[in-house]
Amino acid sequence: MEKFSLVEELLLLTLEDRGGEFDRVPEAFLVCGITGGALIDLSLRGKLDSDLGAVWAIDKTPTGDPVLDGVLAEVAGESARLDPRAWIVRLSGTAMAMREAAIRRLCERGILRKEGTRYLWNATGAAPHTKRRIFDLLFSDTIPAPEDVALIAMADACFVFERIIAPAELAKVRYRIRQLCRLDLIGAQIALAAQLLNLEFRAAERKTVLAGLAGNILEWYDFGVYGFFAAAIGTQFFPAHDPTVSLIASFGVFAIGFLARPVGAAVFGHVGDKLGRRTAVISSVVSMAVPTCLMAVLPTYAQIGLLAPLLLILLRLAQGLAVGGEFTTSMVMLAEHALPSRRGHVSSFAPFGAFGGLLLGSAIGWAITDSITAEQSALWGWRLAFVAGLVIGIIVYFIRRRLPPEPVITAPKTETAPLIEAFRTQKLAMLQVIGFNLSTAVGFYLCFVFTTTWLRQVAGVPGPKALLLNSIGLAEMMVLVPFVGGLADRFGRKRILFIGCVGLVPLSVPLLAWMGHGTVLAIVTGQLGFALLLGCFIGASPGFLVEAFPKHVRCSGLSVGYNLSMSIFGGTVPMVAVYLMKETGNVLSPAWYLAAVSIISVWMTAIMRRQEDETR
Repeated sequence: MEKFSLVEELLLLTLEDRGGEFDRVPEAFLVCGITGGALIDLSLRGKLDSDLGAVWAIDKTPTGDPVLDGVLAEVAGESARLDPRAWIVRLSGTAMAMREAAIRRLCERGILRKEGTRYLWNATGAAPHTKRRIFDLLFSDTIPAPEDVALIAMADACFVFERIIAPAELAKVRYRIRQLCRLDLIGAQIALAAQLLNLEFRAAERKTVLAGLAGNILEWYDFGVYGFFAAAIGTQFFPAHDPTVSLIASFGVFAIGFLARPVGAAVFGHVGDKLGRRTAVISSVVSMAVPTCLMAVLPTYAQIGLLAPLLLILLRLAQGLAVGGEFTTSMVMLAEHALPSRRGHVSSFAPFGAFGGLLLGSAIGWAITDSITAEQSALWGWRLAFVAGLVIGIIVYFIRRRLPPEPVITAPKTETAPLIEAFRTQKLAMLQVIGFNLSTAVGFYLCFVFTTTWLRQVAGVPGPKALLLNSIGLAEMMVLVPFVGGLADRFGRKRILFIGCVGLVPLSVPLLAWMGHGTVLAIVTGQLGFALLLGCFIGASPGFLVEAFPKHVRCSGLSVGYNLSMSIFGGTVPMVAVYLMKETGNVLSPAWYLAAVSIISVWMTAIMRRQEDETR
């Protein structure tokens, strides 16, 4: 029987029986398993010793296994005697490289073969051998070999059994697993250290996902509420004899906030790659809450003259900086905490949170405009929406204060700054992201932000009613997006993406024309049509975009590309739409604009490819 290292056997245990991706264990869990498994394997081979409190080398002779020899050299070169936890943390930076080296050895020895991004068994009979041997030990009283005890201990520490054994069956052998784990004192101590690190990560993961969702709700509530009250803000800060001119000026400031997004993307993306995703998203919340508070009390043009619109522009720039750093970094953070087989579903909660924030802004906007007169809403009612944003910001701040400290498990760092590295090596991917994201940038802000103004001006729908119907459309989109993310995991991201962007090309104009009838039925069904098409595209986009960049420059590359698209094309949508309608005299011209840019998204979807990433 061919002998495998403990690291190799742990990987084989996580590979599905028919072959495929090594996707049953989250990366952070697997990091602890690989590093801990290497330490235990070296101990079993007589290379390391331990007194249960520390680990040190006793035999520096190479084993012939490059993965184990690298760990052995690291331990042998350390004069101090470190405990198992410290060694797992210290070795974690090279864990994914160790994983790739172990997989290469399995391929070179003819155990596996690679087809695209999948790994298939070369011999069907050998496929379930590791798993079958361990299952036989768990469901019998057979005395296991020391290597099997170590494998069971590490698999238990990494929660592998929770993913490969049905819950009812796992309950039957849980006592047996604990019994076997105690047979090797040194191995049990190392496995315990790995398990405790994994438990810390599991608790941190829940907090991270909650904080990520809460942060997106805040950021997009604050950023979107301006669009909902653009007309009122326009009259207060940009008075003009022509209401259209005032509205264009107000939407121009809305666009200015978007123009700051690439700068925020560059800053916070660099922070996310260099200092960690958590540091970036915590900083972005504070950067959003402060300008929100100031906008709630900002004097108008009538009170302080030209200084009022200048201050408004500065505050919108600050908000744009914050949003540029928040959304894509939280998208990356969610995707990296997910199983590859569930990456689309989990990462789709980034737009889910964003839509939740915009929905909350729409709902609060409706509540305010429905509770007071139109004159009061224009004079001071819009300020209440920003006060509500400040309250939300305080809540999110306390949620994010509970975020765990920066994780000790980190990806290998590049020698150059991540932002510079992204521009040097990922220029094509960044340009492709800009074109790919046009359907999202133009489609979302046209169909779910500008339409409140369009319905009032074109269809004569009262403001409160338009905002209420917009809230219904956003709710449809929010519910749809996670479902679509799951479909993308099951059927492939591109298939779902094509449904969305291809459908927008012929259907944008008919759907907007239908909404122009102004009835509740027409508006709701029209927005449902847009929600289905955009939901397919937006729901499948996060996982697709995250996979377009290697991990060490993922935040920087994705943030810059995504936010350039949003700033140039998304932020200018309301202003461009008003301009097109005024110049062409065609109230459906914004829909033609959406159909045109969707053609580019179709093209980019077809040519973009998932990048191989050794740190994935």
